[in-house]
Amino acid sequence: MSIWSYYACGRCRPKYLTATEHGIGEDVPNTKIKSGPDLRGINYRKLKTLFLPLNARTLQWHVGLVGELRKFNPDVILCEGESHFVGYLQAIGYKYLFNRRVALMHWCYISLPGWPSIGGKGFRSLIKAFFRRFFDAFVVYSSFSKECLLKLGQPDEKVFVATNVGGIQRFLSISDSMTDTTSKARQKLGLPERFTVLYLGTLDENKRPGVMLDLAKKSDSERFNFVLLGTGPLLESLLEQATREELSNVFLPGRMVDELPLYLRSADVLMIPGRGGIVISEAMAFGLPIIVHQADGTEYDLVQDKVTGFHLSGGSVDDFYQAIKYLQINPDICAEMGQKSKQLVETKFTIDNMVNQIKRAARYTKWRKGTYAS
Repeated sequence: MSIWSYYACGRCRPKYLTATEHGIGEDVPNTKIKSGPDLRGINYRKLKTLFLPLNARTLQWHVGLVGELRKFNPDVILCEGESHFVGYLQAIGYKYLFNRRVALMHWCYISLPGWPSIGGKGFRSLIKAFFRRFFDAFVVYSSFSKECLLKLGQPDEKVFVATNVGGIQRFLSISDSMTDTTSKARQKLGLPERFTVLYLGTLDENKRPGVMLDLAKKSDSERFNFVLLGTGPLLESLLEQATREELSNVFLPGRMVDELPLYLRSADVLMIPGRGGIVISEAMAFGLPIIVHQADGTEYDLVQDKVTGFHLSGGSVDDFYQAIKYLQINPDICAEMGQKSKQLVETKFTIDNMVNQIKRAARYTKWRKGTYAS
């Protein structure tokens, strides 16, 4: 079975799909939507991109996409869903103009935890509902996403959960090859020997990094480090606040690449105060428990409450404080949670699991059309 997978940008994961062609566009200006740095081993076509502003959003039109689809003549087209609306409109157009037998699969998170409603009667909701009717199967980021689709009326059999994870195998390999202890890693980074809470990601309002500074004020500065690793629009204001309030237990080194494994090894726990996703699985590969409230939905699979971390029902500073305090005074439980985190991404929520779910969805679409192929 041949699959064309279509993305707004290049990702590392498509290289694991065989008999596949990938369409990728140009990097989206002023966003994090960029092609992966290493596309070796991926059979892909780079398409010219037109960026079309629409209110606060930018739509991407990839020139020549339908022509490339006609050349490849796939059995299945895997579309990156609502974040790339114009792309899947082109896929739908290709199907009904040139190849009625092709199956369409929709890959999306559907909704995020904490959003006020699923569906609704607004114009965007009605448009999304209309175009979902064209898809033969849905590949979703998490079990949370699946529940959202079921509430929107999609049948269970059409929805496949490919829990969205990062480059797990690479992170596991790096973690296993490191000889530094947690204390040694802190020493190398110049961090005091204290219980270390790590934030990893862009410093913007969506991710609520300010909660880390609120926790630093609430906590005993001789017992906790709060490390915010990343850059973004809030970096300067966070640095200014930490200086003004003399938060000696807060560290803002910026974005790190080469030193990232050392920071992950130096930490006792990863905290996700707001949105986030890929970093959860990557930190778990280093044996870190996770504290999260409402991220991107993958926490419903990855963060098993009181097993691989804490999936908090509330997102207040005090909710997070109680969780980190508990782990700090119970180091054996913290270590056990970290071990179970690592085991979960080693054995269950892997890249192979993602790929197998996509393959299952593709086989289902062809079976449904009476043209099953392996």
